[in-house]
Amino acid sequence: MTDHYDEEAQVEELRKWLRENWFPLASGLALGLAAIFGWQAWGQRLDAHAGEASHVFEDLNRAAAENKYDDAKAMTDRLVKDFSDTPYAAAASLKLAALAVGSGKFDDAAARLQWVAQYEQSPSVAARIGAMLHLRPRGYDPALLPLARLRLAQVLWQQNKPDEALKQLDGDAGAYAALYDELRGDIKLSQGDRTAARGAYQQALQTLGPDAVNREGLQRKLDDIADAPVVKS
Repeated sequence: MTDHYDEEAQVEELRKWLRENWFPLASGLALGLAAIFGWQAWGQRLDAHAGEASHVFEDLNRAAAENKYDDAKAMTDRLVKDFSDTPYAAAASLKLAALAVGSGKFDDAAARLQWVAQYEQSPSVAARIGAMLHLRPRGYDPALLPLARLRLAQVLWQQNKPDEALKQLDGDAGAYAALYDELRGDIKLSQGDRTAARGAYQQALQTLGPDAVNREGLQRKLDDIADAPVVKS
């Protein structure tokens, strides 16, 4: 009999607890379900957003292949404006810059490359937090910064702005260290500084692997200024 009364007391305590706490329980359940469905909806929105950007980028590739600069520019502008939180904006800007160089539009190319360099160096706070928390696909890639700066230096040199070009070659070169040094050597040589050019070429050769495809050409550049004073690294 004692066990029976104990069970009834426990059931009554449970009923009392449920009567007193049903609202917090129901609210918590509702919030949990809302969070789950909201997260799913957010993920679907991100997928659709990235998918749309991908389609625009594909159209840009076709326009670039057909050398339709104005069409490619319009698509790049759209990606930068509406999809800068995806990797397609920077990729489009790099592609348009290359197309602009091929068309002799060096000012346009420089502007695009400057945008990429600035964005990759200082992405928005929202983009950083979103990527860190995996709330959105990572729309920026720090590895693109040295590439953008290298290409920008090349364009600035073409524009007869060697000092500005050299400034772009300061700092971390990432995977492009040998190309940075080679271009620095080219610019210094064009300025008549054969000693600095030789030092830059030597540094580039030291960085390059023995089987690098551009090693032979770089060695020829160094041989051409063999009379320049030896530079100690």
